[in-house]
Formats: sequence, C-alpha cells, structure tokens
Amino acid sequence: MTEISRVWLRDARPDDRVHLLLWDTANEAQINLVALHNNAHLVNYRENLLQRISQDEKFLALHHDLDRELAAIKSVCSRVNKPLVLLAGLDCLITYLQVHSGSHITLFWKNLEQTRKLERLLWILLPHQLAPKTWSEQRIKRIPSR
Repeated sequence: MTEISRVWLRDARPDDRVHLLLWDTANEAQINLVALHNNAHLVNYRENLLQRISQDEKFLALHHDLDRELAAIKSVCSRVNKPLVLLAGLDCLITYLQVHSGSHITLFWKNLEQTRKLERLLWILLPHQLAPKTWSEQRIKRIPSR
C-alpha cells in the first residue's frame, strides 16, 4: 500500500491537457486510494456512458459519435470541484474502437491528445497495452506490474 501512496498525479504539466496513467493490475481499492491520496474526483466512463445514452437507442455506435464522447470526457472536468479528475473505465471505448475500425481509434487518440483548456487536471487510467504509441511520454505515468 505504501507504493500506491507514492503515485503522485497533482503536479503534472501542462495541467489543461489529458494525461495517461498506465497501470495493468489496478484494483478498485487501489484506484480509490490513489484518487483519495491525490484529492481527485474519480469518474467511471462506463457508468457515465450509461447515464448519457437514451433508452430509445437500439444500437450503440460510438464510432459515429466520437465528438460526443470527446465532449463527454472533457465535460467531466467541468462538473467537479476537486483539482484533479481520474477517469477509469475508458478501456471499453478504446477496445470498441480498436475492434471496430483502426481509423476511428487513430482519430480518437489524435483528438484526445490535442484536447486543451480542460478546467481540471485529467488523468485517464488504462492498461499499458491500450496506450497509443504516439502519446507524449511527458504526459504518461507508468505503474509497473508485479
């Protein structure tokens, strides 16, 4: 547990852009501890998506609504009063885009990396294997697997 308390996310720069926390073996308790230690608001993308979709929608075609998903990711930073947001569960969207079409995932990563003027520092928790290869190393923190 002491190693988790050393996961420091608050000093990331630039603080108005998206950062990646790559961690393969994180469990819910560890994620909650990192969020608590960093005074972060923890958001689960899956739950957020379920709240946003309409009961009338018969199909979930996220690859057609990348702008909507990017806007939703950006908006989680504006609805909180903590200085940092930790977004978990985005692996479901990334996996969906990778399986559906390679061009959509490339566009998604490009747009996400270029997102600026976020109201809070945003960290996205992902497994190492889902991280884009072109993402700036200065905006990545890796937690090694044991």
